[in-house]
Amino acid sequence: MVCGSSHGSGHESRPVTPIETQIPPQIRSSKKRGKDHSQDTEDNGGRKEKMRLREVERRKLYKFQNNAIKVTLGDPIDRPGTPVCNVDFSASPDTEQAELLKYLKTLESCSRAPMEDNALRLQLRELWGGQSSNVPKFSIIGPLSQAIADGTYSKDPDIRVVENSVDLRKSLEGGLDRPIFIPAGSQLSNEMVHRCELNDDVVSVQDFFSRVLHDDSQKMYVQDTGVKSNTDMTREVFVEEVRNRYYNPETRSSPWNGLEIGDRAGIFKGPSEIKKRDLLSQLRFLPSNSVGRPTMGKGMHKRLDSWYLWTEKDSVSRQHTDVICLETYVWIMAGMKVWYIQPQRKESDRLRWKEQGAEGPKGYEDGWIKKILQRNDILIMPGGTPHAVWSPEDTLAVGGHFCLRMSGILRGLLRDEERPELTNDEAPEGIFEILSDYLTRVLDNHLEVDDVELNTLWLELRKYTERKSIPAGPQSTEKRKAHLKRRKDFLAQVKSENWLDLLHKRLSLSE
Repeated sequence: MVCGSSHGSGHESRPVTPIETQIPPQIRSSKKRGKDHSQDTEDNGGRKEKMRLREVERRKLYKFQNNAIKVTLGDPIDRPGTPVCNVDFSASPDTEQAELLKYLKTLESCSRAPMEDNALRLQLRELWGGQSSNVPKFSIIGPLSQAIADGTYSKDPDIRVVENSVDLRKSLEGGLDRPIFIPAGSQLSNEMVHRCELNDDVVSVQDFFSRVLHDDSQKMYVQDTGVKSNTDMTREVFVEEVRNRYYNPETRSSPWNGLEIGDRAGIFKGPSEIKKRDLLSQLRFLPSNSVGRPTMGKGMHKRLDSWYLWTEKDSVSRQHTDVICLETYVWIMAGMKVWYIQPQRKESDRLRWKEQGAEGPKGYEDGWIKKILQRNDILIMPGGTPHAVWSPEDTLAVGGHFCLRMSGILRGLLRDEERPELTNDEAPEGIFEILSDYLTRVLDNHLEVDDVELNTLWLELRKYTERKSIPAGPQSTEKRKAHLKRRKDFLAQVKSENWLDLLHKRLSLSE
């Protein structure tokens, strides 16, 4: 009998090869190892898939959070960078332009860049937009903390920056206590441009000369800075002369500063939120042979006072406030203006302006802020804001006056009567009719006035009437003499209508 026969065991054992003897036993059991390896691979694959899904969710969350912040910050504005404006232009000796150049250099030495309330927003936009949405934004903490330490951000800015109607409405409702800047390229600026384009209105210098200054036989007032120093710069010229100087600038010996030119189109060009809140009864009339700004007088319903400004390169307007403390908006349609503003937030500065406002830009504790306005920028100023203006280029602007609170008109009217040298215009001819109409409507409950304004109105009217008479002064104009006569009639009306007592009674009832 032969042992190991295939017939005895049912199968024949396979001999081990020399190579297999070199493989460890745990690996040689290939059938069992293959099963364990497959299980490990599945576990690793599951973990990797879970990690991948978590990463996807994390990126979605970061993207959502970053997009939400981008919405809050708003889209970046496509606005040209702020140019460097050097005060360096030629001026003939012994002319007003030479005096204005000297004044402007002094003003520059007293000026600083404004602190604006959008500095933080602009930096956040830049930082947020400069990184991938998949990366956490912790890296912004460093630059922001340094900016805070450097005093870049302030709760008390010189200028408020608004980009849409909602923010403008909030600013106006909170009280126009400092200038508002609407940058070119913002939603609000674009809306204003679009509205003018839809109405086929003036939006360029070419439009201005073809539609507003189109009649060469008409006249307008300019300030000719080429006259001898200490003489009156204002004179009347034909529109043809202004047009020729624009198309042939080489013929100019000194710049002309065009005074306000009437906007006859009748389409309000400023922000609609201003129009909604204006209180002025703007009664207009115009001589047929003039392109001058419409003045307030009899015969028309309430309208905003609206005007164009055409200024030649290097025109300068000395420091002044707008007439009777009216609020003002200015929209740069072409060119550039440098606006110098005295903030008037310190008591010492308010007192200096009241007592020595016409004596030059020096001596103000808070100095002057310098804001460069370019094409499609809009500036809104509170009533009674001292400012000076320089045009480094030929510039077309459109603007208007408006009134948010009539108490400010009374305060500004008294100031202009006592210190006429602080403003650059005569009091509107129909101002007392406007005040009479307003007081009558308030007391007849035809106009709703909040208690704060009612109290301020009563205080300002009482202060105004206590100043019984105001001298005309040695350099009084016929317009000023006529105004002071109308003032006397208004004081008599206040007494006969018993307006002070009636306002006080209304205040007592509201308490």
